[in-house]
Amino acid sequence: MIFRITTFLLLLSLIFTLPAQAQPASPAFQDITGSFAEKAILELAQQGIISGINPVEFGPEQSLTRRDFAVLLAKVLGIQPFAPLKPTFSDVPFDAPGAGYVEALAKLGVWHGEGDGRLGADEPVLRQDAAVMLYRALEEQSLSSSLDGRYLDWGQISPYAEAGVVYVTGRGWMRGSDGCFFPLRELTRAEAAMIANQLVIMRKGQALTAIPVVSSRKLELKAGEAMHIAPETALIPLAFTTAYGVDDPSLGALSNDGIITAGKQAASATITVNAGLNSYEVITSVRASQAENKNEGVFAENSQPEKELTTGASYQVEQLAPDLGFQEKEYKSYSGPVEGLTSQGQAWTGFLRQQGREITVDLKTAQVVSSISLEFLQDAASGISLPGFLKAVVSPDGKSWYHLGQVSHNVDPADTVVQTKNLTLSFAPVITRYIKLSFPVNSWVFARHLSVRGGRRVDSPAVLAPAGYAVPSGEGFLNVPDMNNILLVYTGGNGDDGTWKSNDFQPMVAYQDSKWVIRGRLFDTMLFLPYADVPCTRDGWNAYLDDLFKEGAQLSALDEVVGRLNENTAITGKEKVILTIPYPDPKQQDFGALEEGGATLDFSGSVDSGEQAAVSRLKAVRWFYDSLISRWKMAGLNNLELSGIYWYSETIDQTVNGEKELVQGTARLVRGDGLEFFWIPYHGSRGYEDWRSYGFTRVFLQPNFYSVDSPPEERMDRTADLARRYNLGMELECDGNILYNRYYYDLFYRQLNRAKRLGLDQDITLAWYAGSKALVKAAASSSLKVRAVYDDIYSWINGTYAAPAGTVPEESVGAAGGQVETESDGLSRK
Repeated sequence: MIFRITTFLLLLSLIFTLPAQAQPASPAFQDITGSFAEKAILELAQQGIISGINPVEFGPEQSLTRRDFAVLLAKVLGIQPFAPLKPTFSDVPFDAPGAGYVEALAKLGVWHGEGDGRLGADEPVLRQDAAVMLYRALEEQSLSSSLDGRYLDWGQISPYAEAGVVYVTGRGWMRGSDGCFFPLRELTRAEAAMIANQLVIMRKGQALTAIPVVSSRKLELKAGEAMHIAPETALIPLAFTTAYGVDDPSLGALSNDGIITAGKQAASATITVNAGLNSYEVITSVRASQAENKNEGVFAENSQPEKELTTGASYQVEQLAPDLGFQEKEYKSYSGPVEGLTSQGQAWTGFLRQQGREITVDLKTAQVVSSISLEFLQDAASGISLPGFLKAVVSPDGKSWYHLGQVSHNVDPADTVVQTKNLTLSFAPVITRYIKLSFPVNSWVFARHLSVRGGRRVDSPAVLAPAGYAVPSGEGFLNVPDMNNILLVYTGGNGDDGTWKSNDFQPMVAYQDSKWVIRGRLFDTMLFLPYADVPCTRDGWNAYLDDLFKEGAQLSALDEVVGRLNENTAITGKEKVILTIPYPDPKQQDFGALEEGGATLDFSGSVDSGEQAAVSRLKAVRWFYDSLISRWKMAGLNNLELSGIYWYSETIDQTVNGEKELVQGTARLVRGDGLEFFWIPYHGSRGYEDWRSYGFTRVFLQPNFYSVDSPPEERMDRTADLARRYNLGMELECDGNILYNRYYYDLFYRQLNRAKRLGLDQDITLAWYAGSKALVKAAASSSLKVRAVYDDIYSWINGTYAAPAGTVPEESVGAAGGQVETESDGLSRK
C-alpha cells in the first residue's frame, strides 16, 4: 500500500490546481480588488489553503469543481489524506490531484459521489451539493430543521439537499440573495473562499477548546496494569485526533486509543495528552511488581512493526531569533556528529539561546508516520537544561501545516541531577511528507537521536488542527501608553450599587490609607458600562444615557472628584474614561423608532429580512454613538479625557447575520473620531484571535478564574499565554463576595498571587472587574482582612505587592472552608 500512498501524495496539488512551489509567498491577485471575498481570499492563500488559477489571478467568478471543493473542505477542517486499498471513485485514481483528500472525505461519509461509482470530479460543484457536504461533515442537531418560506426557490432544492441547505443557512455560511438560495447554481471560487474563511474561524475556536478540562492529573499503576487515559474531548463533529507525548517511553506501552499499559519495572514519567490545540499532563508512576502482565494482548490491533523513516530524509534547523554570535559559538563548541541529529551515536548537538529552534524534516516522499522523538540532556551544573516542551506539526505538501501536539516533562530547570529525556510523541498513523519540530532554548539545549517512525496501517484519516492557529505572534502583552489600570464601573440600574457619587470615586482614583490620607494614584482609567438588564430598546438606551450624564453622579461625580484632587493633592492630571455602546440584541423585535413617526427597528429578522435586520442594528448603534458623543461634548467634563469606546458583547457570534460587519461598522465610527476601540472577551470566547480584523485597537482577555466552579489551576497561565500570543491585556476579577465569603476571598488572592508569578504586575495594561463597588466597600470596611484587599491592590499597582502571609496556596484551589449563605452584591457578570 505504501507505494500507492506515495504516488498520489506526490501528485497532491494545492486547491485550485496551482502547485505549491508556484504560489507566491505574498499573493498579488489582480482580479479580486473590491470583491466581497477579497480579505478571505488573501488570508486563506497566506495559510496555504487556497491558491490562484495563476500567480496573479484568482478567478473569483469562475466555478469550482467537485474535487477542488472536497480538497478545500478537507484542508480547512484539518482532515488528513487517506489511502484505501482501492480507489473509491472510478474518476479519481490514486495519482489524481487531491485524491488523498477525496478518499478521506469518502471514508468519513462526507462525499458519496454520483451513485454510479464516479465522483464527478471535474464537474462544477452546485451550491446545494456544497451545502450537503458541509452538513454531513459538521451536522449539529441543535440547529433549526425548517426554513419554510425563507427562500422563494425552495422548490428547486433537491430532497437530498434540503437538510444541508437548512443547516448552512442556520449557521450563516450560505444565504443566497434576493430571497433565493440558487441551489442549482455553480458555486464560485469567491463564494467557496467565504465559506472556507468562516469554517476557519469556527474550527479555530473548536481547536482552542478541544479538551474542556486541561488540569494536570496524577496516575499510579501497578507493573503490567492497563489504564484508559484518553481525554474527554469536546462534543463537536469531526473531533480532533488525540496524540500522546511521553518523556520516558520505558514507562510502558501506549495505544492510539489511549490505553497505557505499565512496564514491569518501577518508573515515573509525564504523559502529555493532546487534542486540537489543547493538552494536559498525566503525572504517572509505576510500582514494581513481580506479577505477570496479563494485558499483553491489549495492543494486538496496533502491533504492526514500525520502521525508521529518517534514512534518506533531510532536515533543516532554523533559529526563532537568529544571532550570528551565538550561532558561531554553537557551531564551534557543540556542532554535533557528522551525521547530524539523526545519528545513533552518543554525541550531542548543542543549541545556544536565540529563543528556540524549528527543525523541519523532509521525508522526500509521503510516508505513514506514527511516532516522533528527540532526546535531550539536563546538566544544570554545565548550564544545559531541558527545553520546556517539544512540539510537532506535519504537512503533506510543505504549505499547509497541522498541529500534532506537544511533549512536556516535569524536570525542574534547577535540578542538579544529570539526566536525559527522550521526548516522544505517538499518534494514530498520519500520511505526511514534512514534519516540523520546535522547542524553546533559554540557554543551552543539547539534543540527539532524532527519530521519525511509521509504516503502520492507516485505518481512518486523522483530523488535526491547522498549525497556523498555534503560532505565537511574539508581540507580548498589551501595554497601552499612559493607561495602566482600568476599573469597570457599572451604572444604569441596581439601586445604590449602580449609582456612583463623588465619595465612591475618590478612593478609586486616589489610594487612601486607613486614616483616609491620600498616598498615591489608584486606577488611572474608568470604563463605564451598563448592567446586563438595561433594556435593549431606544427608551432603555436613552435612560442609560440620562443616568450616565446625571448631575452629581456617574461621570459628573468623577469629574468633580478629579477636579478636587487636582487642586488639593499631588494627584494631578485628567482621569481617562472609556464609554460603552450597548449590544443590539439580535433577538429584539421591537427596539423602537429612531425618529418621531418612524418605523420601529427589528433586530431579529422576524419582520424584515436578515440583511435588513443587520442594517437596523448598525443604525441603532450609530444613533446611540452620535447621542453619546454629543452629550459628552455638551457635558463640560473638563477633568476627564475620553480615551475610547467599549464593545459590550464578550464574544463574536458568527451565527448572527452580519455580526462581524456590525462590529467593523462600529469600529469605523469610533476610529473615525480618533478614539480607541476596546473589547474584553471572556476565556474560551470567539474572536480574540482575529481581533484586528474586527477593528478593535485594545483587547483584554478575561481568565474567568474567579468563579464558583473551582477553575483549573492552570487557567491563569493559559490566559497569560494567549494574551502574550495575541498581544492582549488581561482582566483581573473579584466581586462583592470577597467581602463576605472565605472561598471567594481566598480565590481572589490565589488569582493575584498567580498573576504575580506570571509577571502581570510588570509591562501590561490590566482591566479590573470588581462587581458593584466591591472595592469601594473594601476600602471602607472595618475588617482588617477585607480592607487588605483594597490595600493590596494599591501595592500591586505601585509595584510593591508581595503575597500576604496566610493566603491560600495555589495547590489547594477549591479546598477553602465550607461556604455559607452570604450577602450578595446582586451583580451577575454580563
